[in-house]
Amino acid sequence: MFDQQPVPVNQRPRSLSFLCILSFIGSGMGTVSNLFVYLFHQVFVETLSDEVYKKMGLDLEFFAQIKKEFFLIVALLQVVSFTGVLHMWQMRRSGFHLYAISQLMVLIVSSVYIYNPLHTFPMVDLLFAAIFILAYLRYRNLME
Repeated sequence: MFDQQPVPVNQRPRSLSFLCILSFIGSGMGTVSNLFVYLFHQVFVETLSDEVYKKMGLDLEFFAQIKKEFFLIVALLQVVSFTGVLHMWQMRRSGFHLYAISQLMVLIVSSVYIYNPLHTFPMVDLLFAAIFILAYLRYRNLME
């Protein structure tokens, strides 16, 4: 899946480009959505407590209990993640470190604000973060 074909120095492999594009999309959407929820938190909470969701059998009350600052913190970490991906796109090794640290921080913040109070483990989040970090790690030595 992630081939490491011989490439000239400073030329980005196609599979690294693919990973970066996926991460640009994920980090960009994560930034926008978390910033949106932070700015309109009260509307978000009111919408989630609407009877329509309860009639459909969806219990979304736990989302309404998430503190407002969580969304701002995650939005800022997603900006750092986006910056890291931008650096990796430019074949700069510092981008890997920015990306990896920001993704791990998102896991920690999510655990503190969401998963710990619910007494659950962020398995899916951890799996996605690990897959992308390990995939980027394969290309770290190609970067300057």
